[in-house]
Amino acid sequence: MRTLTTLALLTVALCMAATASADIFGDCSFTEKRNVAAPASGVSRIVIIGRAGYLHINGRRGAGEVRATGTACASSRDMLSDTKLTLSRSGSELRIEAETPDNNGIFSSAKLDFEVTVPDNIALRVEDGSGDLTIDNVASTDLTDGSGDITIRNVIGDLSVRDGSGDMNIDNVSGNVHVSDGSGDIDVNGAASVEISNDGSGSANIRNVKHDVHIGNKGSGSVEVSDVGGNFHVGSKGGGAIDWHRVAGHVDVPERFRK
Repeated sequence: MRTLTTLALLTVALCMAATASADIFGDCSFTEKRNVAAPASGVSRIVIIGRAGYLHINGRRGAGEVRATGTACASSRDMLSDTKLTLSRSGSELRIEAETPDNNGIFSSAKLDFEVTVPDNIALRVEDGSGDLTIDNVASTDLTDGSGDITIRNVIGDLSVRDGSGDMNIDNVSGNVHVSDGSGDIDVNGAASVEISNDGSGSANIRNVKHDVHIGNKGSGSVEVSDVGGNFHVGSKGGGAIDWHRVAGHVDVPERFRK
């Protein structure tokens, strides 16, 4: 009985400690607005770098400036002052970056949630750490993402995504889509062509593609492809099914999945 009581008390203590740690890590005791802006004239590429926190990027037709607005959140005033948005320009490249302190941990935390408005005809390079990411109505985009769900809609041009973990939803890309993904579901609806060079785990649902769909190395998770105007190819596949419907061109999948 004494052993059971001791174990019960230890479990409660560990749960309380874990809860306290989670509360401290998510502490937003201090907040402050952050804003930067610059003219878009002469800019041919915009680089946006996010850290912890959500990032929303919205393209606007005819926009004459690039503007970022957000909220810094930290567990102390000192960390809050070190959480900021910076803007710089080098030649025709404009750079917006979220800066957060290096000493985030169990007993201290800081993040920066922000939105960026850009002209819809300037190419983007985006690097994001953690937190959900949404990109809407933009030109060609090159994205590197750590973790968190991704939603990308209405891209005029090509889209390249390198992602660690989290679900990915891509809708209406006029150009080619290239994806390299660690884990999480992938949903692509509407593109000129789709290439998934590597995908560790999670389902892949690809539809309404004008030309080819090429999947190089697919780990676990189902693959479903439909309404493809060109060829459909899968190089290697782990667990999970492969289904395809209304593929105009040639289908080439590993032998055990052939119908």
